[in-house]
Amino acid sequence: MENLFRWSKLIEPEEESTWETRLVMDDIMFSTEKLVSRKRCRISSYCETRKQAEDLKSRYGGGVTKIVPEDWEPAIDPETARVLRIRDRFIVSETDDGDAVAKLGAENPGREILSFPPQLAFGTGGHPTTANCLRLLVDAAERQSAPWRVLDLGCGSGILSVAAAKLGAEKAVAVEFDRMALGYAEQNGLRHDVADRIDFMHADVLEMLPDPPEIAFDVVAANLFSDLLIEILPLLGDWLKPGGDLILSGFLTSQAKQVNDQAKKCGFPLDTFLRRGKWVAAAGKKS
Repeated sequence: MENLFRWSKLIEPEEESTWETRLVMDDIMFSTEKLVSRKRCRISSYCETRKQAEDLKSRYGGGVTKIVPEDWEPAIDPETARVLRIRDRFIVSETDDGDAVAKLGAENPGREILSFPPQLAFGTGGHPTTANCLRLLVDAAERQSAPWRVLDLGCGSGILSVAAAKLGAEKAVAVEFDRMALGYAEQNGLRHDVADRIDFMHADVLEMLPDPPEIAFDVVAANLFSDLLIEILPLLGDWLKPGGDLILSGFLTSQAKQVNDQAKKCGFPLDTFLRRGKWVAAAGKKS
């Protein structure tokens, strides 16, 4: 594997929302890390070339670091790993330490443990968009009757597809344009023993959606930037069954009306909205 270059900047916790908004509006993929024993956070973007990283530095300040392959997956202390509770169904942990995962399982009977350590792929569960998508997915799963199928657009780490399989989906199709992220998604599917029920697909959603499948999906989830959501909504009609569940996220409260209006226009009236900070996730059914 090739080396990567990380642009990063230390920010105060109260600045996190402002920086996330700024980078989303600029269409910059990023991750935010809570640094152990430090008050500040680190916001980062990974680039294939040093020039790309230096361009970000010139725009936003911060610094550039060369990342070699063996450093791509940072070690997480099981004692400080973030734990997220999703409805009464899942515990999402940032650690993959076997003993820590087993302890979480013993402490939370009846909940499935999802282990998603930070990787160079979006979707550990800690970001509000991913967490709220998981909540809406659990709600949608309760309305399904077996067998059911889910399409996961912009799958990142694969967490939604893995969760869908754990919730009983017969098949999940996980679509991702970033090959590195798709590799992590495949690893996560294997690690959670559900890879046999997930089809991992490298594709550009704008290129694949005009060619609909023979059988539509029961659930479609898309955790993407607002501009891309608005562009793909007119293309989703033949991908989702009538009455099927649509889950959208990745947009800000300031963009919610535009996304909602487009969804309604395309036959997907949204009736559930989950907000966390400036981030929104929404769900509705195909009318």
